[in-house]
Amino acid sequence: MKHFLFLLICSIFIFSSCDGNNSEPQLSALNSKVKNDSLPSRRQLRRNFFEKQELLIVYGAQDENIEKNYKILLEEISKTPQIGRRTTAINYKSIEEITQSDIQNRVLFLLGTPESNSLIKELSVDLPLSFSSTKLIFNQNDYSNKKDIISLMFYPNPKNINLPFSFITGNSEHEVFNFIKNKLTQNSRRRGFFFQNMDYEIFSNDTKVQMGNFDTTWKIDPKVYFDYSTGNDTILKSEYYNFISHQEAISTLGISQLNNDIETSTKAILTFLGKKNISSKINYHIYKTAEDKGLMLGNTEQAHFDINDHSVHTIINDKYANNFIQKENDLIIQHLLGSSKSLTLGRGLPVFFTSKWQREGYEYWVGRLAKSGNTLSLEELFDNELIENESDLVVDCMSAALIDFLIKKLGKDQLLNRYQNWTPSPKEISNLESSWQQYLDIIARNTKVVAKRNFSTTYLKGFNFAHEGYGIYNGYLSRKATDALVKQKEMGANAITIVPYSYIRGSGNIEPTYLSLNKGAGSENDQGVIHSAYEAKKMGMSTLLKPQIFVGGSWPGEMDFETEEQWQAFFSYYYRWIRHYAFLAEIHNIEMLSVGVEFSIATLTHESNWTRMIKNIRGFYSGKLTYSANWGKEFETISLWKDLDFIGINSYYPLSNKNDATDEELKTSFNKVKSKIKSVYNTYKKPIVFTEIGFRSINAPWKQPYSDGDNTIFNEEHQDRAYKVIFEGIENEEWCGGILWWKFPSYLEYRGVENTAFTPNNKRAETTVRKWFAK
Repeated sequence: MKHFLFLLICSIFIFSSCDGNNSEPQLSALNSKVKNDSLPSRRQLRRNFFEKQELLIVYGAQDENIEKNYKILLEEISKTPQIGRRTTAINYKSIEEITQSDIQNRVLFLLGTPESNSLIKELSVDLPLSFSSTKLIFNQNDYSNKKDIISLMFYPNPKNINLPFSFITGNSEHEVFNFIKNKLTQNSRRRGFFFQNMDYEIFSNDTKVQMGNFDTTWKIDPKVYFDYSTGNDTILKSEYYNFISHQEAISTLGISQLNNDIETSTKAILTFLGKKNISSKINYHIYKTAEDKGLMLGNTEQAHFDINDHSVHTIINDKYANNFIQKENDLIIQHLLGSSKSLTLGRGLPVFFTSKWQREGYEYWVGRLAKSGNTLSLEELFDNELIENESDLVVDCMSAALIDFLIKKLGKDQLLNRYQNWTPSPKEISNLESSWQQYLDIIARNTKVVAKRNFSTTYLKGFNFAHEGYGIYNGYLSRKATDALVKQKEMGANAITIVPYSYIRGSGNIEPTYLSLNKGAGSENDQGVIHSAYEAKKMGMSTLLKPQIFVGGSWPGEMDFETEEQWQAFFSYYYRWIRHYAFLAEIHNIEMLSVGVEFSIATLTHESNWTRMIKNIRGFYSGKLTYSANWGKEFETISLWKDLDFIGINSYYPLSNKNDATDEELKTSFNKVKSKIKSVYNTYKKPIVFTEIGFRSINAPWKQPYSDGDNTIFNEEHQDRAYKVIFEGIENEEWCGGILWWKFPSYLEYRGVENTAFTPNNKRAETTVRKWFAK
């Protein structure tokens, strides 16, 4: 019932080059005019931006053609005012049209060179940034190339420090404009330059080379600084590929084996297509981590290709050992065969030539889906809208199987003839469906399930590991997340909960629709889940994957629909969403999965739908299953527990209405809560795990433990008292299978000192946790 923090919204991408040292400059005007404790935080600037609900883009151009092109481009942007999950109007003016009132009272986004847009100089007085006629100087480093561009996001406006301003600038107004245009072209939602991972980012020759954040006093923070200007070396040139290793991502032996593997696939594709060669060598970029790839490119996917510059970018590390998705296959096929109107054919043909897709190969995973009744029909596979919204894992292996089926049914030549433009009629689909099902049945019979470890659910001690900050450098896939996991292990944790979210707009009666799967570089995406689960496993901790739905203005327990048809549509959409996480968990041996969280109305009124979902998931996923029920009626009355491995409760029962409740009063109240929990245990005789329980560090957090509001007084003593009451209350209780506190952040600096958030990190409650987890 808590609401997770929204994304960091307004940002930008850019290009620039750099050399020099990394000395730390001072912020002059801000720090001389205002005491540090009066400076706005990054969080406050975001909130003030949201309250304004408007962004004013100010452009400057000395070249008349560029000025004209800015107007065309910005007019288009202004017609799509949606940024992230909050509606924001986008307006624009030229530098000549700007007023002092605009400068002081509006959230500004500045575009252009310092010469063409004078506001960039005027508002940068507190930044470590200076200008000359031939170069930009940032943090005492010179940037003199025409394609050097600096991007800054959300810095206090010296004319009104409570409002942020941002800019994209460089040495050439042509290059600045082309950069913005290219980013918008690459982003289908037409808002690509509004998103940036760090406070400042520097690009050189279309490559991001340096980036970082400012600290709480708006100086450059040396702890959050990344330099990728060196360590990008071409380590092998083969017949079809130029291999570029970034930050020593792969060894000489490793690159030789990789080249052998992918050139084998490349030759197989050429033979299949009747081609002698690819059009030109592919630049194959290799990265050590998803974090490095994401910070450099703004893309954290395991692999992706860029058809414009004929390149492939892939991560190679232990987390993806023997697990290739070979995006070079996509690139080669698109160059030689073109794209297909059918998303399924376009997705399937490259995977068909990927021998180690998700370690076991596509045929194995299709067999697993077929054995558990989780395959897609031909009607579904040729529905482009459904394919766009379905799990990539399900789509890719099913699409590859479809290619194999069509080759066997129609022949290779017929398939290739139909590849680009085939949209089969309903009659064609109907005629092929029975053969398709027979094909899937054969695969199912021939598939032997790879033995999985028999995970024993020991007493779970840990936290809900929260993806905070919504940045690449501090989210689930970051080095900071690994550091946060190390601390949890040191505190005595033996388990974590990973919580990827999806989002539904509205409240009350909601129209059912597809649930989005996080793919953005700074989101709780699959790569983040994989990273944190893998790192936890290395430390000896197990993982509960607990995907959740955020309902704007409400919570999942209030989701309701007017008709039964809507309810069934919702369950269809929801199952496709949760099945993706079951698939992900099975591939990466994640030990536990929660099939749902706090859907009070949905479980109380449609329990049979949940029973069917659990059965279908269990047929595919070999780990332990639970459901995370909301405290109260849902937890106490649903009977899903008979179908699950352990019982999950998100326990936010109020313990007292008093501000000054004594420990004895709190214990007495919790004993009443325990009686309700024991009653459920006595019925089902399965361990009950607190999949969530928590208290904020505020006055009397026991009054409304579920509340996630702000503007309250910090009180770590009251939080600690509540923790002790719970720990003492569950000690030696036979029904209790563990406790996973809400919550622990993905980076240790989260919210700073004396924050009122749920986390016990660096508060009195941390000592209490260490004591009880050590038992």
